[in-house]
Amino acid sequence: MYRAFAKWCERQRLERKKGTAATLFGGERRHRLTLRRLNVTYAWLPPFEGASTTVPNRMEVVFSRHPSAMIEQAGKTLDVNVTAGGFYVVGPEPTTLLRVPEFSDTLEMYPDMDLLKAVAEENGQSDFVLRPTLGQEPNPHFVPDGTMLAVAHVLRQACLGQLTLSPIEASTLEHLLAAHAVGINTPWRGDGKLSETALNRVLDLIEDEIDQPLTLDRLADEARLSAFHFARSFKKSTGMAPYKYVLARRIEHAKRQLMTTERTVSEIAMSLGFENMHHFRRQFRSQLGILPGQLREVTGAPLRKT
Repeated sequence: MYRAFAKWCERQRLERKKGTAATLFGGERRHRLTLRRLNVTYAWLPPFEGASTTVPNRMEVVFSRHPSAMIEQAGKTLDVNVTAGGFYVVGPEPTTLLRVPEFSDTLEMYPDMDLLKAVAEENGQSDFVLRPTLGQEPNPHFVPDGTMLAVAHVLRQACLGQLTLSPIEASTLEHLLAAHAVGINTPWRGDGKLSETALNRVLDLIEDEIDQPLTLDRLADEARLSAFHFARSFKKSTGMAPYKYVLARRIEHAKRQLMTTERTVSEIAMSLGFENMHHFRRQFRSQLGILPGQLREVTGAPLRKT
C-alpha cells in the first residue's frame, strides 16, 4: 500500500510540474507585471503569421533570434533582422506584426510617459516623445542594448513570479529605464556609470566568452577599472550585478540551445561552464520558472535521436 501511495504522489508531483511548465510556456502566453510607473508584459509566442497591431509608446527586448520577421510600419512592410537580445522602440504610432517564423519571447515595457517627460525636461528636452527605431530603412536590424537587456532579464524574472521586486528596486528600474529612454535621443550619463563605449566592450566580451570561466577581474580589465569600482559602475549602468548578468546570459544561451539543437541538457550545461547539473537546473528554474527538460517538452524542441 505504501509503495502504491508513493507512486501516486510521484505522479501528482510530475503532473504539477508539467502543469506549471504548460502555464508558463505552453503555446501563446503573456505574463504581466504592473509597477507604479511601468507596465511590463513578458510574451512567449509560437510562430506567427497574420496581422497583430502593437500598442504604441513601448520599449521592447526580443530575447529570441529572428533572421527575417515581417513588420508593417506607416504603411510599409519591413523585413527585420533581430539579433538575440535585440532592442527596439515603438513610438506614438503603433506597428503591425505580420510574420515571425520561430518561437519568440519578448519583454515589452510600457513606461509612464509623464515620468519620461519629467526626466527629459530635467535634461533640457521639451516636448519629449519616444523616437521609434523603425524609420525609412527597408531592412532594419535590431541589435542588443546592454542596459535594456539587463533590465529585461530582471523584469522577466518578476513577470514569471521568480523574483519579487521591493518598492525601491522597482523604482530604481523605472528611473533607469526612463533615463535610458531620454538618453536614446541625447547623451545622458549618471554619476558613477560606465561610459557607453566601456559598457559595450564588457557586454561584447561576455557574449564572446560566455562559455569561458569569466571573472570580475577579467571584466574590470576590459572596462579599465579596478574590480571594486567596476562592480559598482556596472550595476548602476544596468541594474544588475556583474555575476547576475553573466548568469542570466548563460541561461539564455542554454535556453536557445535547448530549443534549437539536439545536444543533451548535460552537454549544454557543461559547455556553458556549469559545474554540475543540480546547479544548472536550479539556476535555470530561478530565471524561467521551469526545468530545462520541461522547456523542451512543452515547446516540442528537438531531442537527440538514439
